[in-house]
Amino acid sequence: MDFHLDALLNLPHATVEQCDQNQNSIILTLGLLNEAADCPHCGSSSDELNQSRSVMLRDLSVFGQATHLKVPRRQFYCRPCQQYFTERLPYVERGRQYTRRYEAYIYHQVQVSTIEQVSRAEGLTYDRVDGIFKHQDDLKKKRTGSGPSASPLMKSAIEKGRGSLPRLSGILKLDDC
Repeated sequence: MDFHLDALLNLPHATVEQCDQNQNSIILTLGLLNEAADCPHCGSSSDELNQSRSVMLRDLSVFGQATHLKVPRRQFYCRPCQQYFTERLPYVERGRQYTRRYEAYIYHQVQVSTIEQVSRAEGLTYDRVDGIFKHQDDLKKKRTGSGPSASPLMKSAIEKGRGSLPRLSGILKLDDC
């Protein structure tokens, strides 16, 4: 619909059909441009739409306001293997409520801050931020094949009853330099 919004959003096969704004957030209603989807069971392409329902996904903030994407989740029927399947979208993992880039942003923010600070800044609960961080950390370990990254530090903080890493300013004593 709006070339400029589509270009800024930069999501494959998606277009912004509507933009609504209230005092706290922006909701972008998306339409999907591809008419068919590939069956994850047999690999065949199907354009036989069975049903469609919208879901809300949190995305990166725009102009300091929380941004939500209203995305159609389409279910197709595959004739060759006679199974129903939900279309996979490259910008969101299956079963997640946040875009991949938003989760990566939260992960990075927790690395340079605390879970509490990110929770307050993003308007998410502590448990949600913690869950995103752990999920992204697990994905990173799978991709790189490496061992634990921040996990030992987090375990240490949890064992000490803090629930998060201590602030760097609380650890360093500047007058000792």
